[in-house]
Amino acid sequence: MILFRNVMTVILSALVLLAIYGTSAFGQTVSVKNGEGENGFGWMFGQAGTCYAVMPRHVAGIFPRVTVSTAAPVQTGTGTVITPFWDGIDLALAVIRGIGTDRCSEQLDALDVDAAGRRAAEASLLRLTPTGEEERVPLRITQRGYLTLEGEILAGREISQGTSGAFAFVGETPIGMAYASADPRRATFMRSEEILINLHRFLNEQGAAYGAPPAGAIPPATGMPATGRLPLVVVRSSMPPVNPRYGPENLTGNGVFVYEGVPGARIVFGIATGNVAAVHRVRMTAPTDADYALPRTIIVQYSLDDEGQQFREWTRGQMAPDGLFDTGRMAPRNIRWIAFTILDAWSPGPVVIDEVIVE
Repeated sequence: MILFRNVMTVILSALVLLAIYGTSAFGQTVSVKNGEGENGFGWMFGQAGTCYAVMPRHVAGIFPRVTVSTAAPVQTGTGTVITPFWDGIDLALAVIRGIGTDRCSEQLDALDVDAAGRRAAEASLLRLTPTGEEERVPLRITQRGYLTLEGEILAGREISQGTSGAFAFVGETPIGMAYASADPRRATFMRSEEILINLHRFLNEQGAAYGAPPAGAIPPATGMPATGRLPLVVVRSSMPPVNPRYGPENLTGNGVFVYEGVPGARIVFGIATGNVAAVHRVRMTAPTDADYALPRTIIVQYSLDDEGQQFREWTRGQMAPDGLFDTGRMAPRNIRWIAFTILDAWSPGPVVIDEVIVE
């Protein structure tokens, strides 16, 4: 009987954790606080190893950073705001740092509403309390337009201040994001399909329409600790710099490397000591205020041979639009040489890289 109780306790604990952390779209609702001290909500998802949150532009505010908090148990991170969408649309995207990847588990295609979601007459508005508990409020869909939905809270409840960015759900499907309310019981929602179209265009198409912020608006993602950093030397680059001042050698010192945005640019580094070293993490940064394109898809390869000619692929991913490509901690690999192939960039024109860090 005691064993049975212990087993049941473990199962119930696992179910509680699943409910808390779950992989459902519900669990990806986040609270947002902008630089003006205003509050709202957003919806968090992962894409190519990077965590993002979508929210109304007015919730993001006028400053380039927001604070994002998950449902309980609460984790808090920082979002770098991007607004590459057409003028007039109340939509913003933030690259989220500081929240565990296990909490950012939903995929963008969850916004692809199925037939049941498009026909539903009832939904639930999901918000988070200040302590991170989920609050679901019954909602009646009163009108469906091409771009928006109109929803009405049932009698006895109100659309409270700071609800912008909260999503309406049918089951586990987010069908729309609240962004305007002219009545205490009604709200206008941007349809998830419209949000999906715009996010897909930015995140999945080469040459996304991302203009770097004005100088100084968003600092490059540098300032990472040097603990465990291995000394590197640039061995070769398949692309020359646009100007000798911006040579690839800058990647192991001061300055930046800028090259014409040719797909497949390749840079090879060696361990400066000439010895084999165990590497478990690789990062590449690029400044977002330099008026150049940022790298997008990156392949990392390594070699152990004496001449650095035979390479094997180790990992690949995307540099996020805030200028950081970070593999996170991986199983260690012994390497003597490491190569980066940049398949494409976030926008047309010369591409800039600030630093490469190998630990």
